[in-house]
Amino acid sequence: MCFTNKLDRLFMKKTFTLFLGLALCSSINAQTIKFLTLGIGIPGFDEPQLMGQGISPDGKYVCGSIEMGSGYFIADLENDMVVYEVSDDPEGAELRHIDNNGIAIGYNGPGVTYSINGGETILKVPSDDYKYVLGEALSNDGSVMVGSLVAKGFITNAAYSKNGGEWTLLPEADADLLGSYAGDGSAAKYISGDGNIILGNIGSFGPAVIWEANDKGEYEIDPVFRKYLIMSDAEAESGEKELYALSPICLSNNGKYAAMQGIVLADGSHKSVPVVYDVETKTLTIYSEPQEIDEYGLGLMPTAICNDGTMIGIIGSQPMYNCFGSFIWEAGEPQAKTFSEAFPVYAESMGLPDSVGYCVPTAMSADGRYLIGYGYYSEDFENMEAPAYFTTYVIDTEKQTGVDSTMAAENKAEVTGVYTIDGKRLERMTKGLNIIQMSDGSVRKVFKK
Repeated sequence: MCFTNKLDRLFMKKTFTLFLGLALCSSINAQTIKFLTLGIGIPGFDEPQLMGQGISPDGKYVCGSIEMGSGYFIADLENDMVVYEVSDDPEGAELRHIDNNGIAIGYNGPGVTYSINGGETILKVPSDDYKYVLGEALSNDGSVMVGSLVAKGFITNAAYSKNGGEWTLLPEADADLLGSYAGDGSAAKYISGDGNIILGNIGSFGPAVIWEANDKGEYEIDPVFRKYLIMSDAEAESGEKELYALSPICLSNNGKYAAMQGIVLADGSHKSVPVVYDVETKTLTIYSEPQEIDEYGLGLMPTAICNDGTMIGIIGSQPMYNCFGSFIWEAGEPQAKTFSEAFPVYAESMGLPDSVGYCVPTAMSADGRYLIGYGYYSEDFENMEAPAYFTTYVIDTEKQTGVDSTMAAENKAEVTGVYTIDGKRLERMTKGLNIIQMSDGSVRKVFKK
């Protein structure tokens, strides 16, 4: 990690709370975009690169990883503050989902929860049969958590925890039901805001499954794959089903829509298409109609869905590796739009790297107002001499006027001094509140635990 040597010399500790260096883009009657940085230098050189993975349902908090697993962070968007931790665990660290209280879930070696105040709690396994818990998602108030219990043979089993209680396995499907997908293992990936709906995968190769709480609060299995996935050569030949794969991708906060990645045959080859399962009506919609934005026929893959069914995702079948743009597909519309078409401020700052596949939208707030993702950014993307790095962006889709229209740019200011709150100069940060003076005259307030 190229940023760590300088930060370690400055801070001598791996957990910090800093004010965000924020860059706003806007144009008249257009949306706003915000880039999350620490504001102490160039990300990837002087400070970590923040890669946003999740946003709280109310749009207040963002969580994610640092440089693909080098640590994790939580950003408080209302108060322009971020807390992060650099990890030295060889298996990496990441926060995947966050609730309305600023508590996120993920892993740092073992599964953890991490809060906006910097507190980390390790998720405990229920018995010696398991190595660790892999945390995935939590309900709006954090009372229900889902993830996987990882056995000593590294097989995962979908599990949940309610009100801080012991982790409990979710029901598995019978081998007869799984058919050719029969095999050990399952995983719980996503949860509705009220904790009643869980989306994950089950069996070999992970076809999608839903667990739904009954009147007693017990989870029952809904094997979505069995109803819609081609399970045998005979089913493929009959033509009654068209899905060759059905992978869980995301769940709306209200628990109504489960968005998945489906694979269908198109023009003699396999194509990735968005698939949405209505949990309430138990019906499936396959979005296989050709899309104008998919000019190369790569297909679309959803990455997030909000309460009205609006989806965001990528053009292609795999983030970062087979991705050629970002899309938004508004509920009820026959065609998806690119992010650059839908959000002019995104086009101004991220349009070029997005078109060559270096941007990935990852999450949206429950009402669809706030969208987040990460992408490859530089002051001049075409200039090979310009510093380039990954950055997390937050788009506010509500139209506004008269907003500061400063173009997003890297903060190249350097640290020139560290002081106590009463003005005494320090050689390095100490416990408590520190004042950091930057070369551009700005000041950062840093709290060291």
